[in-house]
Amino acid sequence: MKTDNTCSQCGHKDGCRLSYEKLGKARGSNVAAKAIVAFLIPIGVFIGILAASEQLLQDQLEGRGLTLVSFFSAACVSLLAVFVIRAIRGPAKKEHGEKR
Repeated sequence: MKTDNTCSQCGHKDGCRLSYEKLGKARGSNVAAKAIVAFLIPIGVFIGILAASEQLLQDQLEGRGLTLVSFFSAACVSLLAVFVIRAIRGPAKKEHGEKR
């Protein structure tokens, strides 16, 4: 099987090479930490508060009322956690060259 090197005959091969070199040397922020803060912490808070409120309120409420109160309390505390995290971290910053 014959290999075809299309870049060797391309007039833009130098520009492509420079672009890929720049991309390889780019230093960006760690996305994994942002994903953990943005998704896993609020979900964990929601599940934790849901379980705790179910446990604490089972003597006072029953059935659908217990579920609704537990759900809404977990949702409110999760939203509060998101607002606190956003206040601590500050507003989202634009990376160089990033469009919003």
